[in-house]
Amino acid sequence: MSARLASAVGAWALAAAVALAGCSDSASGKPSRNAAPPAVPVTVGEIVEKTVPIQLAAVGNAMAYTTVGIKSQISGQIVQVHFKEGQDVRKDDLLFTIDPRPFEAALRQAEAALRQRQAEVQQAIANVERDTAQLANARVQERRYKELVDKELVAREQYDQLRTNLAAMEATVQADRAAVENAKASERAAQAAVDNARLQLAYTAIRAPIDGRTGNVMVQVGNVVKGNDDNPIVVINQVHPIYVSFSVPEQYLANIKKYRAEGTLRVEVRPPHQSDARDR
Repeated sequence: MSARLASAVGAWALAAAVALAGCSDSASGKPSRNAAPPAVPVTVGEIVEKTVPIQLAAVGNAMAYTTVGIKSQISGQIVQVHFKEGQDVRKDDLLFTIDPRPFEAALRQAEAALRQRQAEVQQAIANVERDTAQLANARVQERRYKELVDKELVAREQYDQLRTNLAAMEATVQADRAAVENAKASERAAQAAVDNARLQLAYTAIRAPIDGRTGNVMVQVGNVVKGNDDNPIVVINQVHPIYVSFSVPEQYLANIKKYRAEGTLRVEVRPPHQSDARDR
């Protein structure tokens, strides 16, 4: 009995030792060397074959597509500004108004001179018609007296006098026709003066030549501007579309030329994040 008991006690002690070997040391809190490692999460994805684009990141600057400096073509006083700095404007929008009163007066004066020239043309035409009628009558008289002279029914002196009057009348008609041409030339010059006065009056309204965004306004109401001054009174930048200028390292230049020869390269522009803008 004692031998069997000793044997049983020994087997229980060995089993306890093996069991304790696979457990943690409760006193030290350290894991056993034979404990299983913790599970690691694994992401599983489908394998797909496709072309991966080569991307280059670069810092660029936005530049206006077109920049136009607005200048006044006449001299005068600014009476109204129709926009605010930084405002987007459309083509033909009214920007500035220059005092039009002096140019309106010049237009009325030019129109009055034109009416006078037109009256002179009408008078010259009337003179031509009157003298042409007298010339026709003189020719009839000349032919009649020539027949009488040939028949010796009138004196040749009378016929010679009619011939002289006929020549004078022909010269008068020619002078009248020249006067008509001169009057018409004066009328055309007066018409050109009217057109120029109207053009100068139109320049009092300064309009936007393109769509874009206005910059700083260099003149205000009450300022006097000069015609074709060196400094613009406002600058308009066209921002739709817009240019973006950027540079890439020289080591990528060969690849850029290679792929550009095969087709158009795509460029994506992204504005900086607000956090990045604050950091800068």
